[in-house]
Amino acid sequence: MHNSGNASPRFSALADGWRDAAVLVAGDALLDGWLCGTPTRLSREAPVPVVALDSTREVCGGAANTAANFAALGARTTLVGAVGDDDAGARLRTCVWDAGVADRLVTAVGRRTVTKRRVVADGYVLVRFDDGDTGPLGPVAAETVVRRLDETLSAEPRPDAVVVCDHGAGTLGPAVRELLAARRLDLPLLAVDAHDLSGWASIGPDLVTPNREEAAGVIGQSGSQLDRGQLLRRTGAAIVAVTLDAEGSQVMSLDGETVATAAPPSPVAHAAGAGGAYLAGFVLARLAGEGLAVAADVAQRCASMAIRGVGTAVVPEQFASESFLI
Repeated sequence: MHNSGNASPRFSALADGWRDAAVLVAGDALLDGWLCGTPTRLSREAPVPVVALDSTREVCGGAANTAANFAALGARTTLVGAVGDDDAGARLRTCVWDAGVADRLVTAVGRRTVTKRRVVADGYVLVRFDDGDTGPLGPVAAETVVRRLDETLSAEPRPDAVVVCDHGAGTLGPAVRELLAARRLDLPLLAVDAHDLSGWASIGPDLVTPNREEAAGVIGQSGSQLDRGQLLRRTGAAIVAVTLDAEGSQVMSLDGETVATAAPPSPVAHAAGAGGAYLAGFVLARLAGEGLAVAADVAQRCASMAIRGVGTAVVPEQFASESFLI
């Protein structure tokens, strides 16, 4: 097993290798909201703090967050997915545009956009409340998503990588999997981030990035030790990168190479969605021609940089131009 270290090239040199890569992200786009304030006292109505609101913020979540991370790292990024015909959907589109991501989102009539809102006091999340429709898209919206995905796959320049974000919010139906399976030989790099990886194994992804719970679920195994052989077989992937939050990640490949990364200590770890930053760093490093150890190190550093603060994790845009050793 390799442990990632500091023998890699400088980050700015790596970034030059992937800059302007074309990346297509398809999946469940969510709107993340953060209501931040200061606790002032306990409420008389219930034993909960009263929070004086200081700021509110809405940002890209889910597949939109993953797309925002690719864009922040310098990739030309397109997002295919769906939003509802509501105010939340309109605000999510604005967040996508502000992130520098090309919008190929479909407006699903009568659907409520999935939102996740958090109340934060003194940097700590007190509660999260979710809203929106997570059932399968209606026939018209589902057909339009497939058509836009097909168009984007065929457009010039062709995507250098296709990234699937299946968070169980109903955007990616069987027709999407059928299309990607039919076009699989045309996809230079296919990465899948899914809560349930079993539906994507038959397509043979190049990379999957489950967390520990998702990895254990796909092989029906509990505990901290994950069976490498079963993970690779059950996911159908050439590379499985298991993200372990504060413990870093464990990466394994069909050729037998295994890499472990360690997450550096962070004074603040209340951000959400670091998996999108990890995935973006890994995919782009592979597009730059780097091997497994460097790709895993880049991914871990991207995730660690993205969670330095409270909010939904996005790699700082200046990160890709930094000259420090990774």
